[in-house]
Amino acid sequence: MHKIFHKWLFICIFPAFCLTLAASYLLQTRQAEENARYMLSSNLEDGAKYLRMVVTNSAHIREMSDAGALTKARAFAAIITQNPNILNVPTLLHFLRKLLDVEELNVTDDRGVIVASTSSFVGYDMASSPQSAAFMPALRELDFALVQDIAPRGADREPFQYAGVARRDCTGIVQIGYSPRRLLEALRAAAVDEIAPRYHIGSSGFMAIAIYGAIISTGNEPAVPVGASVRSLGLLQPAGDTGVVTILGRQYLCQSMEVDGYTLFAMLPRNEVFFSRDSILLYIAACNIVLFALVFWMVSHLVKRLVINDVYRVNDDLKKITSGNLDVVLDERTTPEFGMLSDGINKTVQSLKQAILAAAGRIDAELEFARAIQCSSLPSVFPAYPEREDFDVFAVMRAAKVVGGDFYDFYLRDKNQLVIVVADVADKGIGAALFMMTAKTLIKSLAESGLSPAEIFTQANRRISAQNDQDIFLTAFLGVLDLTTGRLVCANAGHEHPLIFRRQEEHYSWLEAGHGLPLGAMGSSRYQEQAFQLAPGDRLLLYTDGVSEAESSQGTRLGLSGIENAVRGTEGMNAEKTVLTLLSRVDEFAAGVEQADDITILALEFLGQAWDELLVTADDAHLESLLAFLEEKLRAASCPAKILPLLLVAAEEVFTNIAHYAYAPEPGTVLLRCRVRPTPFQIVLQFQDSGRPFNPLHKPGPDITLPAEKRDEGGLGIAMVRRIMPRMEYTRTADGKNILTLWKQHEA
Repeated sequence: MHKIFHKWLFICIFPAFCLTLAASYLLQTRQAEENARYMLSSNLEDGAKYLRMVVTNSAHIREMSDAGALTKARAFAAIITQNPNILNVPTLLHFLRKLLDVEELNVTDDRGVIVASTSSFVGYDMASSPQSAAFMPALRELDFALVQDIAPRGADREPFQYAGVARRDCTGIVQIGYSPRRLLEALRAAAVDEIAPRYHIGSSGFMAIAIYGAIISTGNEPAVPVGASVRSLGLLQPAGDTGVVTILGRQYLCQSMEVDGYTLFAMLPRNEVFFSRDSILLYIAACNIVLFALVFWMVSHLVKRLVINDVYRVNDDLKKITSGNLDVVLDERTTPEFGMLSDGINKTVQSLKQAILAAAGRIDAELEFARAIQCSSLPSVFPAYPEREDFDVFAVMRAAKVVGGDFYDFYLRDKNQLVIVVADVADKGIGAALFMMTAKTLIKSLAESGLSPAEIFTQANRRISAQNDQDIFLTAFLGVLDLTTGRLVCANAGHEHPLIFRRQEEHYSWLEAGHGLPLGAMGSSRYQEQAFQLAPGDRLLLYTDGVSEAESSQGTRLGLSGIENAVRGTEGMNAEKTVLTLLSRVDEFAAGVEQADDITILALEFLGQAWDELLVTADDAHLESLLAFLEEKLRAASCPAKILPLLLVAAEEVFTNIAHYAYAPEPGTVLLRCRVRPTPFQIVLQFQDSGRPFNPLHKPGPDITLPAEKRDEGGLGIAMVRRIMPRMEYTRTADGKNILTLWKQHEA
């Protein structure tokens, strides 16, 4: 019995020792990482305060640089006014370029086409790209002046700037292009490059500062030199996150922060993070070995003096323990030795409880596996459609628990219709995740069947309510975007109103898209849908209430006004940067507070295809100019001769109806937008006005079987347009616009 007892005693003690050592390892590792993160974030916050002071000085430098650029552009315009023939002499243009100390000179005619250039841009239409199209207002505004932000040049992706003014001698644009290297040097001279060397993190950690993707200030670490690319160093990561980067074979714990356009990086060698942990673990291991060896010896020694009855009593208690009752406490104290034995067994039971806690950790690992399965059901590869250039989409979902009830989805149900969905289950955990998967699959199957957003929600609500024994419901927003026209049709089932960024207005606003009941709340609910018109560059931002209800350490919620503040500065970003910036700002707001709800954010930017546009007054006097504009575009696209007059007739009929009936007696305007593809020939015409609501598709056609004098007046023109244009679509937008879109395709 003594040998058997020794054997089982060792089997109990050794796992307890291993578990204790493992727990100590995990605890010390976590503590070391937390200390490192705190050290990094403290240095970043201190560096950010210093950097903001420097940025103020840099802003003055930038203002002077922009003023100098406009002065050079105006000087070049004045020289052209005095001697226009200079534009025909390339050597003089290059002389002026060197005299003005710029890299590029461009001059356009009254159409925005470059007629003189020191580069190879002669004949380039400045309206053909967003960057150069920003100077087109100079054709209409004599006092126009613009200095663009630094942006990568298309030819070599080097930082470059353009400035331009209106021509003085005739209608046109005068533009200069120059490298901002002096501005970058001035920014470095403003003491930004002196910030990083001031900070020493730990023994060999350091700080680095980057702008426009390049390091401009660094500590004493030669692995991160000034001028190095952030991308080449592998430092790209979401602001505020802490991650591991490898530079020249050495691993660093890295944390970053965005400050007024600059990115601060704080880095600490990974081996330095865990140096103290390893020392402490060696000490703990030695102590545990001594402790458990001592316990083993004491129990073994006491067993030698046990009597049979006491052994049975102890065995009875042990049977209770092994049956699962870990609350049993041995109190056999007939002798001092038995008292010590009882204490030893009680300690062993405590070790078993710790083992159970470790098993709970394994369960957490299984939950993490469930989270991975859930995440795999959401689109996670970006860019999602790299072959498509007419839209950009990015989304992220972060659960409050291991698994959550939020979800997002997007997919093309045909080549021209993009479906987006964001939803929030009114629960968290495993149950919400399973409910989410069911709802997501149901909504997708209904959407892919071609139903409208309102009908998708109506049918989904009926099916969810019929099988909703747990009384769980979800809020959802679904939109279908026509990628050929920018028309967005959406329905809202109790979800947060999204934000929309209008590129033309350059600011965000709330998209009031109705507000029906959540799905599953009432089986008989029916849903309404609304249509909105998106222009190229417009961006839709969807989110769940985990964003708006995020709480700060003071207990205040972010709210809608906080979201509006959080998206400021993202106007020039793409969909991915917009989402990640909003997420990081929510994290900053809720710093130090555990996430209470799932967070999901989705951004959709409609890039569209270029439209040719003409805005005219809605009266017969402008019909001729509208038809001339349209005919020019049709002929340029090699429109077949037999359908060109038919298209002009259709446009004339639509314009005449708007001019006579939309605004009368008040004046108004008509925006004609057209997009023409030559091979095979295809044209899309779109008429926009803000007059009275009128859907020509609901207008009955005339009865052509009757004599002309007996027919009802009107309707013949609309019937003619329907005959010419095979496809027509009418929308009345929420902001009071009538949009009539006409398609025609001609196969040779």
